[in-house]
Amino acid sequence: MATKQSYWTGAHFCGLRSQTNIYGLSKISSQDGLTKVLAVSIDGHFVTVEYQKSFDNRLIPITKEDIFHNTGPSGPGEVEIVSVDVISNAFLKTGTVLAVSILKLEASYEEKSPSAYLNIYFMPDKDSNSIYPNISDAINQSHVQQLGLDFIPFKLINHQIYTSDDSGETCLLLSGSDNKVHMYRQSRDCISFYEESDANEYFPEFAKIEGCVTQMELRSINDSHRLTVVGTQTGLVTLSLVNVVSREIVEMWVTEQDSPITSLHFFTQHAHAPCPNFLDIQEDPATGDEEVKPEEVNLLVTSAIDPALVFCDVINSGLSKSHTLPLSNSHDVVLCSCVVDIDFDGENEILLGTYGQVLLAYKFIYEKPAASLMTSTPFQSPLPVPVNETFSSPGEDRSTGEQDKSETRRRHKSMAATLEGMDSKHEWHRADECSLVDTSLKDAQMARLVRSQENLAILSPKSVCFTTPDSQLSSDPTASNNSLPDMSDYPQYKLAWTKPFSDPVMALTFDDVMGDGVLDLVVLTLKGLHILEPDLNVVAALMLERLRSLCEAESDTEDSQPPAD
Repeated sequence: MATKQSYWTGAHFCGLRSQTNIYGLSKISSQDGLTKVLAVSIDGHFVTVEYQKSFDNRLIPITKEDIFHNTGPSGPGEVEIVSVDVISNAFLKTGTVLAVSILKLEASYEEKSPSAYLNIYFMPDKDSNSIYPNISDAINQSHVQQLGLDFIPFKLINHQIYTSDDSGETCLLLSGSDNKVHMYRQSRDCISFYEESDANEYFPEFAKIEGCVTQMELRSINDSHRLTVVGTQTGLVTLSLVNVVSREIVEMWVTEQDSPITSLHFFTQHAHAPCPNFLDIQEDPATGDEEVKPEEVNLLVTSAIDPALVFCDVINSGLSKSHTLPLSNSHDVVLCSCVVDIDFDGENEILLGTYGQVLLAYKFIYEKPAASLMTSTPFQSPLPVPVNETFSSPGEDRSTGEQDKSETRRRHKSMAATLEGMDSKHEWHRADECSLVDTSLKDAQMARLVRSQENLAILSPKSVCFTTPDSQLSSDPTASNNSLPDMSDYPQYKLAWTKPFSDPVMALTFDDVMGDGVLDLVVLTLKGLHILEPDLNVVAALMLERLRSLCEAESDTEDSQPPAD
């Protein structure tokens, strides 16, 4: 059965004043269920995007840009934002806490190490006495706590812990250049945070870390156990199964890559969504008493040079069973990753964002398909797009007509590969090669400037239609002539499609940003923030189809029951 095409439209785009980094994206969830996206540039400017309903009941994106105040002590020098994280849950004494790690670079030319700080902004909720029209005003007018750091900060996350009195508490975890993970807790007497001197008591897996931690991920398995994975700058990956009640390490696994770890994610193969409250859930009496077996937890590991890996069932198998994501290192460095069910089939797909300005989507294939097609279109090509390769709409004849230079796309690694792979029948001189490279670089810079300001809300098949190889194979009768034998072992992950962007992809996340009940994909590039939404017509048709099947199954069950006496 051929895979259906996935259509995602660019719902909103906003640019950043300066470039960001891989730690510059976060989400703010309010008590009323709304989600705001926060993107931070390294010079202190931030952009918040939220959706509001208009008077005619239409969703309108509201973009607000501002700058962080009180980012450091007064004096000459530059301020650089390193990482950002948001805490918004019921275990805090205040409504929402925004934490930002900062570096203060001295203005003098003397070789001095930069000063580091952790700024914590305490923002009240809407139901408090202080009502702010948007998140930017709440940040600028909130109470600020500044903590001095004696190390260079890196990854900043929050995690929930349980104290001896079984009360929930959320703490901040910040990795540093001192090869440690620092823990910050909220004081019982006031709302301010302080660094916990005995952090190893709550997190014994952080006691001995060999290297600077660039990425870390924690996942609660049940009320008594959690999984913790730590990735370092040297490529070392440490996975730990921890008993949170006794605060002991149950088991630990270690593996090593040849380059720094760029992202880590725990995930399950199947996507799970909470059942709505308006649905009447009736348990099957035959299976109601049976204990539901928890699903296997997988681990995604990406590094700078090596191909991305997926370790399967890490609780039972550790790091012994793995799948390699093919061609994941063919578009320069993998900077970020995300796991989400993007085609609504109930199984999670893996998204990788690369410095080569390409978003890669991988799907787990259980059985070998009928044929495998090697394509060359920029939406599904597993190889970098060549120089002077232009976009074409589905069905367009690429052999006729002149190439449109404004539609030319180039990739970080494709220029050298194209010069090396030229046909031997063409004789190129060194001067001609240099001239070609210089012209290509100038055109690429101009293309980035133009596309960074493009309106992604306009429906265009060049930017929203993700054609999969399987779907094109089924619709093209001549595809069998171009098919190649598939010698891969199944089951395994396959590259489903690729999506080019105008700048390197720095961070990925997903959430219901629009508040319409459908997950949206948030892509943070080096100079802008993209929000992509699925085609609502396709989503509505799929929902009606599944509701119809549920109603038919329920009616068949009622008809099969014997009549009551």
